[in-house]
Amino acid sequence: MSTKFWVLRAIRVFTLVAILLFMVEILKGHDTQSALSFALLWSFIATAIFIATRLYHSSKGRHCALCNDTPDDKKAN
Repeated sequence: MSTKFWVLRAIRVFTLVAILLFMVEILKGHDTQSALSFALLWSFIATAIFIATRLYHSSKGRHCALCNDTPDDKKAN
């Protein structure tokens, strides 16, 4: 998997987590600036952990069915 794949995956995860956390913080009644800073910080942390664990498991040859990044064995044979 190329660097482009990992960058796009990180951007996608970061964006989705940031939107979700921002919406939750707004629903909890926090002001917009506080909600945004909270969402961005924790999105960065969550994305870093997600990508690091995916890279680790990918380097060990383990694939994630949920992430759908498993190479298709039928194409390889």
